[in-house]
Amino acid sequence: MKATISIVSLLTPDRVRDVAGAMADVGREALKAGYDCIDIEDYGPNFGHEDFVYTWANFTDLVVFFRQAADAGSHVIFTVGQ
Repeated sequence: MKATISIVSLLTPDRVRDVAGAMADVGREALKAGYDCIDIEDYGPNFGHEDFVYTWANFTDLVVFFRQAADAGSHVIFTVGQ
């Protein structure tokens, strides 16, 4: 059985503002260029146009989330699984 690793990250309000600003500068073409660099064998069978559309939609939701958190002066905590 393979162990799962989760990383918990806490961003202070200053870092949330930094992330919000950086995310606002990422356009669809830039995200697509990064997406196209993914190793398909590591990513799995969902790689492709439909998955990118899903990824882009979720990314744009995160841009809004981080902008709202930055405007409110909030911390953000999240986990990342490997």
